[in-house]
Amino acid sequence: MGRRSLWESARMSFRSIAGSPVRSGLTALGVMIGVASVISLVALGRGAQQEVAGNLQQLGSNLLMVYSGEPRGTALVRTNTSNIRPTLTQTDLEAIRDAGPDLVNLAAPASTSNAQLQFENRNAAVTVTGTTPEYPEIRNFRPVYGAFFDQSHVDARSSVVAIGMQVYRELFDAGTDPIGRTIRINGASFVVTAVMEEKGTAAQDNSVLIPISTYQRRISGDSAYAMIAVQAADSSVMRDLQAVIEENLLRLHRMPSMDGADFYVVNQLDLLATVEGVAGTFTLMLASIAGISLIVGGIGIMNIMLVSVTERTREIGVRMALGARRRDITVQFLTEAVLIAVAGGIIGIAIGIAGSWAAFRFARIASEVTITSVLMAFGFSLLVGLFFGGYPAWRASRLNPIEALRYE
Repeated sequence: MGRRSLWESARMSFRSIAGSPVRSGLTALGVMIGVASVISLVALGRGAQQEVAGNLQQLGSNLLMVYSGEPRGTALVRTNTSNIRPTLTQTDLEAIRDAGPDLVNLAAPASTSNAQLQFENRNAAVTVTGTTPEYPEIRNFRPVYGAFFDQSHVDARSSVVAIGMQVYRELFDAGTDPIGRTIRINGASFVVTAVMEEKGTAAQDNSVLIPISTYQRRISGDSAYAMIAVQAADSSVMRDLQAVIEENLLRLHRMPSMDGADFYVVNQLDLLATVEGVAGTFTLMLASIAGISLIVGGIGIMNIMLVSVTERTREIGVRMALGARRRDITVQFLTEAVLIAVAGGIIGIAIGIAGSWAAFRFARIASEVTITSVLMAFGFSLLVGLFFGGYPAWRASRLNPIEALRYE
């Protein structure tokens, strides 16, 4: 079939569609809804995946957490370790740091417990964490006002504290300078040296940080650590570093294997892979459910095209009598079905993108429209037109010209 014949089929299809705009619009509606649903749901799924991954990165980059005790789920960061018997020692910390600069960038011990804060007549229930000056860099949790305590404070067991943003709001009036003020933690006096940045999570915003040596003397009374936060030198060496940490600590703890060990290592890469796998499966499930409406839309196209074939039987007979071949009739009706499906797909893509934008703009729901999802949705709408328009087009081409001319 030449270019002229194709153009003629397209022109006749446009004229037929324009002749019944309401019916054509309703026919395309199913495809439109299906494509819009696929675009929107995939965008929301991708957005959720990116948001969770971003939140994990906010906990620290290239992060490994070495915990005392036995594995407890897949959480990367425990918000409270007061119920964990500390088993990690200073020797363990030094062994981790001695893994070398090619594997380890920084390592910091940490232990946490619940505490009661008091400033003048105000009180707050918080999580108090004992740690070292490397902690803010490892955990990507830095002060926005004042200065975090340094190694001299750790060596001197100083009673200094860095407070989370929520703690600041609960203890001090807006605009009050807290630096140098004295607050009480479980009855002991501490001088505020810093206010930490707001992270949007209670585990960090509602916490206070003090030197690990002070924590051990005044709160826990234990020289061991509940956990050790480790920042790998690069993401490419995180699994190698995990293997080295496990090997060295097993040797120090005199244990044959990780089965039954009194510590365990949580790798950020593993958690990211788990999150991405779950989010990907969830997104695929949503897209599959939305894809059902595309099939429904395709069935609608087939139904209307069959009705159209019946209504235009005489027209088909006239065309055949004037020399139109079966292939010409097939192409005409197939083109009409494809045009309806593609038009619905294009409008559906626009609606899906607009819906994703609106979800982010007004509901603050993360969404990410990708070119892959747009092309996939457009391709499916094209396939729907070809597949569901195929049978009506074939049926139209099989009509007997003489019987078609007699049809009333």
